[in-house]
Amino acid sequence: MYTLSRYPKGPMDRAELRKTMKAWPYIMRQVTDPWALRFISTIWEKSADPFWRPTLKQSHYMRLFLRENTYERETTDLIE
Repeated sequence: MYTLSRYPKGPMDRAELRKTMKAWPYIMRQVTDPWALRFISTIWEKSADPFWRPTLKQSHYMRLFLRENTYERETTDLIE
């Protein structure tokens, strides 16, 4: 069993989980690896339960996927 030293960011709080799950459909469309697809779809199904919180390992991989597949929703201003 891994401890917090293995996952330095620790568990996800509800605000971070909510933010991550908003981007999750976009991440689901971007991923092509079979293992990653199974993991992402499992997380999506589990997130429907309002009392579910990801484990340390799940949080670690969720942050990794979010970081690798980030996208900008906000509009950018052109400076002339």
